[in-house]
Amino acid sequence: MQVGGSTILLTGATSGIGRATALSIAAAGPQRLVVHGPQDESEVAGLVGELSERTDVVYLRADYDDLADVARLADDARAACPGGIDVLINNAARPGPPARTLTGDGHEATLQVNYLAPVVLTTLLLDTVGAGRPGRIVNVASATHYSASLRLDDLTWAGNGYSPAAAYARSKLALVTWTCRLATHRPRDTVDIVSIHPGVIATGLLHAMFSAGGDSPEHAAANLLDVVRRDHDNGTYYDERRPATPNPVALDPVTEELLEELTQQALAPVLPAATA
Repeated sequence: MQVGGSTILLTGATSGIGRATALSIAAAGPQRLVVHGPQDESEVAGLVGELSERTDVVYLRADYDDLADVARLADDARAACPGGIDVLINNAARPGPPARTLTGDGHEATLQVNYLAPVVLTTLLLDTVGAGRPGRIVNVASATHYSASLRLDDLTWAGNGYSPAAAYARSKLALVTWTCRLATHRPRDTVDIVSIHPGVIATGLLHAMFSAGGDSPEHAAANLLDVVRRDHDNGTYYDERRPATPNPVALDPVTEELLEELTQQALAPVLPAATA
């Protein structure tokens, strides 16, 4: 996949890994770079201005705590990319909050932002990615997914055992599992769907949950761009730049289908006709 001349949509682009990735992509010269963040455009004017010096950039705001807002983001992205989207990078994420928190949609906040919202956006844009030419969907996951269990009977932590790190890991396991399923049910062979652990990166997200150092956001951005540029590797999970085997849960067809059923039930208000 060539970054130069492509139309790319990057979520969570205003801080951390996303910001570094946006700057790296802009330097590569895409035809159009659409960046998403939760802030009003006036709050990220500096970043948007810097990106605009390098490429054609569109900034779109959406709050992932509101799934209807994510659906509006899909509409706005479609309008901003009338020729279709070549690359969709689902990077937006949050750490687990200190205590179990529900969104206005009634879902555990970490699961909604890190999993349900990317599913909504991807599903609503799936027909535009790789339509008539090669396309790529890159879902930013985490190596913490290896430590998680899905607990399909209690995805949203209604029972005991909640912790910020465990909620984050479960949300990323759900994303990797859904990615694996989507890769085997892709709508056409011109679109590849992969997931990536971008590295242990020193960001506010990491430090909100773990007392750990890490590599720079630029290190993660380089890993992401390397994976974006690859071709013909549908379904791959990357540990930074190395293809790896994900948590076996993510590869279990029965688990994949059960997660899909629960996901579609949860998203019925915003995806009433979803079939992904």
